Amino acid sequence: MFKLAAGFVVFLALWVPTALAKDRLASATLVVFNSNDPESAELARYYASKRSIPAAQVIGFDLPAGEEITREVFNRKIADPLRNQLIEKGWWLVRQLPDGTTRVFDTRIRFLALMRGVPLKISSDPSIELPPPMEGIPPEVSGRNDASVDSELAAMGLPDFVPGGLIPNPYFGRFTPILEESVSPGLLLPSRLDAPTAAMVRKMIDDSIATEKEGLWGWAYVDGRDISSGAYIEGDNWMRKLVEILRQSGIPTIFDNLPETFQENFPITDAAVYFGWYAGDINGPFLQEDFRFRPGAVAVHLHSFSASSLRSSANHWCGPLIARGAAATLGNVYEPYLPFTANLDVFQDRLLAGVTLAEAGWMSQRAISWMGVVIGDPLYKPYQAWNQFSDPRSRQENPFRRFRSITRSSRSNILLAMLPIHEATMETGNSMFLEALGNAQMDADHLPPALDSFREALKIAKDPEVQARLELEIAFVSRRISPEEFQEVSPEEIPPHETFAEESDTQKNEVDPSLEKPKEETPLDWLLNLPYPDL
Repeated sequence: MFKLAAGFVVFLALWVPTALAKDRLASATLVVFNSNDPESAELARYYASKRSIPAAQVIGFDLPAGEEITREVFNRKIADPLRNQLIEKGWWLVRQLPDGTTRVFDTRIRFLALMRGVPLKISSDPSIELPPPMEGIPPEVSGRNDASVDSELAAMGLPDFVPGGLIPNPYFGRFTPILEESVSPGLLLPSRLDAPTAAMVRKMIDDSIATEKEGLWGWAYVDGRDISSGAYIEGDNWMRKLVEILRQSGIPTIFDNLPETFQENFPITDAAVYFGWYAGDINGPFLQEDFRFRPGAVAVHLHSFSASSLRSSANHWCGPLIARGAAATLGNVYEPYLPFTANLDVFQDRLLAGVTLAEAGWMSQRAISWMGVVIGDPLYKPYQAWNQFSDPRSRQENPFRRFRSITRSSRSNILLAMLPIHEATMETGNSMFLEALGNAQMDADHLPPALDSFREALKIAKDPEVQARLELEIAFVSRRISPEEFQEVSPEEIPPHETFAEESDTQKNEVDPSLEKPKEETPLDWLLNLPYPDL
């Protein structure tokens, strides 16, 4: 009895904080749908039930069917009714200032879940008088009043909101969850549950909730453009930083830093994360008929019009990425200009830190009342399970989890983990470990070791697509190795590696000895059979 009671207390100690956090998020979420669209209403009810959002916080507005609306329709049909609901139901507490303006000074609502059927974007209206341009903002930015519906709703409760130009985002670059943040109470964090079909929206919801329980595991693919100078260097800097963040977090990452996007014949397997730029429509391997992301995947392609429409599975990027199984993405409805698109490195970093999709999405945006949209379940936390305690004996074997543990146990640097990487390869027969190591070695210009890693991975790879990718990687590295480097790894100078164990021995001096497993003579032999710690 005592043991059972103690176990129950431990269970409660672990469960209660998570449950309370979910309740707080649900209580701070308002679900908005189009009352003229039966599918929109049904999706709103479905989402609210899945996230335990109170029925009183599911509201419909009389909205047109199209994705684009005028500023007048936005104000009359969305902004004004929503503002009235927020005030009348006590979700916003407002105060009238001496100058006659109204200021939001407290709020119960932080998240907006905008359901499929709610218009997406606001067209430009030249009849609206624009405010004076902000210092340092060029006229092509300050002189516009088109925007995404979502970004305009994010800003409408701020004291400096005006329907023209952009507003600096007070939540940009923050690290704190919005419910613990002192940022302006008028700021809302919208995220759109939208896709080419209603069935795809349901899948986004279901996949997000399921992924939170087990974690988002798989490969990350980052597609840069090899830009080292000029006006567009910031975009490639985001991509390079993304690779660093992903690898330090223990996610096996493939980085294509060629000017073109991923080629059509490049095999992408087990894709949990994708970031790339800069093509107008989805292309490359994503066009293959059977391509699918892993459930819960985060996939973003940076383009000025990536979210111009969410109704197509073939045009632009956001709709097609969701159609191919991604659960979360970011986009732009009109030209935002590169500095005012989402900072993708900030976005992924905050997701890994454990905040929600809506929080990470708006933390990554320098501007609101602008062009950006966050697409997916606003409360989705793809890496929630990574930081939760669980009994390793009850978990299914997961090579990606083991890869992460190895990386985190090696100072978050996979290049320091050659010994445990080879051990994991021998024990699992999985080529992923060596291929991931080879990609990190290649990007660090350790070309001969990368070639060795790819060749050894190819020997054990079983999936034809993985084999084809390894052959491409071997060919790419081989072309980059100079004759002198080939001489450095010639058989005359370095004995051939007949087994992974022998190769591991040759690297022993390069490995931090504190990372080695206990010697065989330790009396606690059972320690050797435990999995790597789930860090």
